[in-house]
Amino acid sequence: MKIVYCTCNVSVLESLQELMNSLEIKSYQIIDRVLAKNMLGDNRFDTAVWPSYNSSLIMQITDDQKAAQVMNAIRQLNKKAFNQNELVIAAMWPVDDFCFD
Repeated sequence: MKIVYCTCNVSVLESLQELMNSLEIKSYQIIDRVLAKNMLGDNRFDTAVWPSYNSSLIMQITDDQKAAQVMNAIRQLNKKAFNQNELVIAAMWPVDDFCFD
């Protein structure tokens, strides 16, 4: 089982959700307003100097191959980005324990 954590400019969130739905990812949470200092692109602090903000999407994926497919799909989405502000940052890590029963 894997956790995949994504953060992106709020303008990209809908595209990211559509991608996850097309991959049949059934379990994820969205954190709507995330302030961020980005490695690439503009900072997003929702101020006059650094307008806008990011959103985060966190997924719990039981199938490791599906998680790898998600990461690959995000890489493909990033190749289509108009500029660095549209890039999705994603990280994946293993889950040692999961309780949902």
